[in-house]
Amino acid sequence: VVVDRRVASTLVSPIISALRGEALHMKSSFLLDKRGYKIGSDKLTIVDNPRQYGKVGAKLFDNEGIAVVGMPIVEGGVLKNYYISNYMSKKMGVPMTQGGSTILEFGLGENDTAEMIRKLGRGVYITGFNGGNCNGTTGDFSFGIEGYWVENGVIIKPISEMLMTGNMLTLWGNLVDMSNDPLGYTAWKLPSLMFMDITIN
Repeated sequence: VVVDRRVASTLVSPIISALRGEALHMKSSFLLDKRGYKIGSDKLTIVDNPRQYGKVGAKLFDNEGIAVVGMPIVEGGVLKNYYISNYMSKKMGVPMTQGGSTILEFGLGENDTAEMIRKLGRGVYITGFNGGNCNGTTGDFSFGIEGYWVENGVIIKPISEMLMTGNMLTLWGNLVDMSNDPLGYTAWKLPSLMFMDITIN
């Protein structure tokens, strides 16, 4: 499966939500007690880098007026930091980091999206998600998808009314590649994503 960069936020959003102090405090996060552990494949690296003047998502201070300096979120699949605001830090009795995501930068691969589709060989190129949800506590998800069927690295026909199901930790553990052409006009600099062993019905 290749997930286009323009819709990859559907799969990234559950991770960012599960990193928030509020979800951790309520024990409604599938990433609870996962700091220092693998939550994805070696290909997964995410850095929060807020101090980029003039760019979408740039910040000097969070919503509590506290300076943000950025931090690694995931390195080589290992979870490094949660989003812990000053308020949640005091409530939970843990060190503060920052209140929420700013500019997210992802580790990139060597190929653009078109080349990733060619490398896919046989599978599905997802260009849209139509409904569905992810359980923030368990990480189980079910999303309606649309896109194209690919054979021998060539787009053959459109597909729709299909479901992509699984668990977030398993999904990100099956990440095999990321494109080198991330979005440049949003706060999340998302590349296209390639996964193996994904259940699509």
